[in-house]
Amino acid sequence: MTFSKFHPILLAMFAGTTLFFASCDKDENPSGTNGQLNVEITDGPTDDPNVKAVFVTVAEIKVDGKTFSAFSGKKTINLLAYQQGNVAALGLGDIDAGTYQNITLVLDAQTDANGNTPGCYVQTYDNVKHALSASATQSITATQTFLVEAGAKTNLVIDFDLRKAVQYQSGNASDQYDFVGTADLQAALRLVVKSESGSVGGTCQNSIINTEKIVAYVYKKGTFNRAVEIQSENGLSFKNAVGSSAVGSSGEFKVAFLKEGDYEVHFAAYKDLNSDDKLDFQGTLVLDSLIDLSNLRLGASANLQLNITVIGILP
Repeated sequence: MTFSKFHPILLAMFAGTTLFFASCDKDENPSGTNGQLNVEITDGPTDDPNVKAVFVTVAEIKVDGKTFSAFSGKKTINLLAYQQGNVAALGLGDIDAGTYQNITLVLDAQTDANGNTPGCYVQTYDNVKHALSASATQSITATQTFLVEAGAKTNLVIDFDLRKAVQYQSGNASDQYDFVGTADLQAALRLVVKSESGSVGGTCQNSIINTEKIVAYVYKKGTFNRAVEIQSENGLSFKNAVGSSAVGSSGEFKVAFLKEGDYEVHFAAYKDLNSDDKLDFQGTLVLDSLIDLSNLRLGASANLQLNITVIGILP
């Protein structure tokens, strides 16, 4: 199976939990029936070694279909700069207290915050800008029930998973990347309440497999089917992973903003086997860990640290 170098992998295990972040903070200036909403955005990585940056231009934010006034103007964000728990601020402001269901991002695909074209694009290392959409604007919605309390602040993070959101297309040197279809693009967004989330990370040490990239994939417990997940559909494998992280040069990885619950983690290796500048799937990794990687319990505000060693590979 050949990828367009657009996929991550994880390996590690040793559990430890540390306090992480809060989501409903008391507002110093409560205003009657209003609370505060803070919206941030983060990214799941791309596997493509030719990709230098991925920019999206947000023109408007809506909360349950109504404009969120705390976001003003347009904002162009390089999503690749915000991975492994790093976030970009989108807006902090007052909102009616109550229960809400979703956040909508209205993207300007034509022009960025400075008026330059395009508004949403992949920039490769040859500095070519590949427009991601032919539409002038595009709205994508992340769904998750959240509560805004009077006199308190609710912190939300939108996880924009580029691995699922962007697809490679051959044949046109100046336009090799596009957004996936609308339904799949919606599925590439996760909306998370910070105080209800935690992270899985640690180190994955590999000294025996000759590989160019390892990616850690986190799944809800019991949902990983290897025969299904290693298959590539439109260049995307491990499609049902909740989140992923490329393993760094020192073995480090982190998948942040995971909802409280039970998870399992799997690692895969990739290498350019055909000398075509595309990463090919080598196999899933056999791991040694003190903890059962198929049965990870993650609490809210917890940071689960794993120490993992690669001992083999399943092609």
